[in-house]
Amino acid sequence: MLPLPLAIEPPVRRDLAPRAQAHCVECPTARTGCFEAAVGVGASSCRFVKTTLSARAPIPAAWSTEYALALVRRGVLVRTRTASDGPAIAIDCVGPGAGMPLGRTNGDVGYAATEVLVCLYPRAGMDAALTGEQGTARDVIDVISGALERVERLAEARGQASADGRVARVLAVIAETLAPPSRRERLPHGLQQRDLARLAGVRHESFCRALGKLERARLVRRDADGIAILAHEALATFSG
Repeated sequence: MLPLPLAIEPPVRRDLAPRAQAHCVECPTARTGCFEAAVGVGASSCRFVKTTLSARAPIPAAWSTEYALALVRRGVLVRTRTASDGPAIAIDCVGPGAGMPLGRTNGDVGYAATEVLVCLYPRAGMDAALTGEQGTARDVIDVISGALERVERLAEARGQASADGRVARVLAVIAETLAPPSRRERLPHGLQQRDLARLAGVRHESFCRALGKLERARLVRRDADGIAILAHEALATFSG
């Protein structure tokens, strides 16, 4: 009788070993590789507080007092600033993966342009994180730098001489900065033309006329899914 062959155990696949990962599948920190220490490896270790806003809802005042910054996971936030001698102006547009510092000033507010899911970093734990975690301190600086860049570029776009040039430049800037690190080929349909007009600093009627010119020039296309950007470089230099 022939002996039975010895059972051979399959080799261990090291690449199939479980890996620690953030508890949210769509975690905004995974998009840019930031705030690893704050997220941790499980739901109980994440310092961020997840919350939602319905479309067109204002940013709650409690955000500025209780939290230091917001990371957008889904949707679009529009940040506004109220001047002492005039109406509120839209100064920033924040999409998935981008962050927004939350100031304590009463004039620095905003609203959800679409239904929004965000992760908020509590202000109470920020001081300890900044002094004890180099990575977190660097990530906070990156969030602030990114917000400053968006605000400055949008302000520069609003400074164009013609309304057509303002609208074209603002659309190009939003496409490039809304959801880093990638450039968007389409602006989300929930971001209404009235929102974009406020960001461009023009009346809604002027925005619609300018958008029509951009369509005829085949730089953008409107459809049910939003505004598609067809030629980024040409859009950024369009003057009307």
